[in-house]
Amino acid sequence: MSITFKDLENFITVAKSRTLSEASEKLEMAQPSLSLGIKKMETELGMPLFTRGRNGIKLTPQGKTILPEAELAIQLLNRIKGAPGNLRFRIGCHPSVGMFLLGEFLKNMNKIAPKLDMDIVNGSSHDINKRVALGEIDFGIVMNPLPIPGLVTKFIGEDEVFVWESKNRYHDRLIYNPDMIQANSILSRWKEAPAQRVEVPNLELISNLVEAGAGYGIIPSQVVKAQRLNLRKIPGTPNYKDRLAVVCFPEMLKTTEGKLIFEELKKSYRA
Repeated sequence: MSITFKDLENFITVAKSRTLSEASEKLEMAQPSLSLGIKKMETELGMPLFTRGRNGIKLTPQGKTILPEAELAIQLLNRIKGAPGNLRFRIGCHPSVGMFLLGEFLKNMNKIAPKLDMDIVNGSSHDINKRVALGEIDFGIVMNPLPIPGLVTKFIGEDEVFVWESKNRYHDRLIYNPDMIQANSILSRWKEAPAQRVEVPNLELISNLVEAGAGYGIIPSQVVKAQRLNLRKIPGTPNYKDRLAVVCFPEMLKTTEGKLIFEELKKSYRA
């Protein structure tokens, strides 16, 4: 079995369509036949070209690399087989998660795959999880992942959110991020929480203000640890347990590069 020009034409049409149904209409062919042809290409090349989700189809990093080569049709099969050497993967996480995990991950990847290109995308865990499902990000490192059908979710560790203070505290105000589910849960159970509160959207800034003595802070333990802050937990106050996971489409794990990234992300978390 070999890849034909018709296979490439079908691949390009699917890549520029939102769904297989839309592509099959453009090509005037049955959708099952088109789907079979795409699977044949993926089998022939030994790599996934598309992710399939509720919102349609999206190119994988391998598919994005092959697309321009297919369009140019120069040195057809040989160029396509050689193209994936310059893969670029997008990895998403909350900035605070990146602080305590990505340093170790990038260090390990530099040892075993120094030429593999990666981009880091930041956002809330909720946002990153959704963008993985939409095919905009290849791997997500998220706290308390959403139950999205079709995604691989691998739990890699836990963290806890506490109320903290420094020995230099000079005020009883509470400093917290009101958009954090964890913070709202703690406040709903903390009967003696300070009435005076300062809302800050950045966890690192909250940590620094708390260390300076500006008040109490609701902060994840790993953020405190990553910044090497000298803070103490307030005895008797509620806490919140987070679960950290790596999420991706199963197609990402069908290649050597994808498996490598997935495994190293799992190993990079240290409690």
